[in-house]
Amino acid sequence: MDSDSKKLAAIAGVMAMIDIETPPAIPRREPDLPTPWAAYSRQQTMQYRDITQRRIIKRTR
Repeated sequence: MDSDSKKLAAIAGVMAMIDIETPPAIPRREPDLPTPWAAYSRQQTMQYRDITQRRIIKRTR
């Protein structure tokens, strides 16, 4: 065997090993679970909107 055929055989062996390997499994992302802070944030946002709307109504009267 000459060196070219040895190189070709080595490359073919590596390619065969790569083809056999399974791709790495991508873990599934867990859904974001609601936290108490999310509810608190919503409450604060609604309170801010309510107060702001009352101020706007007072200004326009």
